[in-house]
Amino acid sequence: MKKSLVLLLFLVTINLAFSQTLTSRKEGSPAAAGNPSSTARMPTKDDIEAAMKRTFGYDASITWTIYDISPSPIPGLADVVVSIKNQQAQHIFVSGETQNAIVGEMIPFGANPFTPVRAALQAADGPTQGSQTPAIVLVEFSDLECPHCKTAQPIVEKLVSDFPQVRYTFQQFPLPASMHPWALKAAEYSDCVGQLNPAAFWKYVDTVFENQGSVAAATVDDKMKEFATTAGLDAQKISACASLPQTEARVKKSIDLGHSLDVTQTPTLFVNGRRVLGLGDIPYAQLKSLVQFEIDHAGK
Repeated sequence: MKKSLVLLLFLVTINLAFSQTLTSRKEGSPAAAGNPSSTARMPTKDDIEAAMKRTFGYDASITWTIYDISPSPIPGLADVVVSIKNQQAQHIFVSGETQNAIVGEMIPFGANPFTPVRAALQAADGPTQGSQTPAIVLVEFSDLECPHCKTAQPIVEKLVSDFPQVRYTFQQFPLPASMHPWALKAAEYSDCVGQLNPAAFWKYVDTVFENQGSVAAATVDDKMKEFATTAGLDAQKISACASLPQTEARVKKSIDLGHSLDVTQTPTLFVNGRRVLGLGDIPYAQLKSLVQFEIDHAGK
C-alpha cells in the first residue's frame, strides 16, 4: 500500500473512531451538558490502537508503532507520533473538540522563529567540526544504521568546508530497535571513539556508514571493533567503554535532547535553529543558499 494512501486512511480512521469514542463519553458524562469544553481530552493509546485495528486489521502486513501522545503547542490539539510499516514517524495532530486530524509537521513561525530551538541546542555536546567562534551552528541528529544519514554525511561535511565560519555538531540519535536493530550499539561505540580519541571520530563514522550492509544485530560488536581497528584505535578499549553505564547515559542524553526538539526522523539537521529534513533530496546550491541566509540572519 502506498504511503499516501496509508496516511489518508489513517486520517479517516482517527476522525471516525476518535469521534465515536468522544461521543460515547460525552453522552455518559454529566459535565458535558453544562460545560462543553470539559469534554476536550487527550486521545489515549487505546483510542489510537482501536482506530488502527479497525482500519488495517484486514491486512496483517500493515503494522504500526505509537511512539508518543502529548499536547501540541497549539491548545486543543494532541500530537500523536506514529510509524506505519516501520516508515519514518509521522505527526498526527488530533482535535478533541472537532474530531479532525492533520498529518504534517508543525513549524516555528514568526519574526524570530528559531530562537527557542537555538537556546535548547546549546546543550548539544557531540563531536564538532569547524569554527570555534562560529557565526551559526549546524547540529545534526544522526543514526549510524540509517541509509539516509549515510547519504547526508558528506553533504554536511561539504557545507562545513564551504562555510568555515560555521561549527557542526554530531548528535547521536539511534532510532528504536524495531526499526534499526544495531543502531544503539553503533552509537555507543562511536560515542566512545569521540570520548577517547576525538580526532578519529569522523573516520570511524565514515567507516561505519561505508560498511552498513555488512553489519547485523548479531555481529554488531565484532564489526564495531573491526572498524575501530581500521581507524587505528584500541578495539578492546573502545568495546569496554561501549558497555559502560556512563556511555549509555551519554547516548540517552543525546536522544532526549532530540526528543525535546521534536526529532522523529534521521537525519535531522538544525541550521541556526532551523530544522532541515531530507538533506539528500535538496539541491546542494539550495542548501548553500539556506546556510548563507542563516549566516546573514545570525541570532534572528
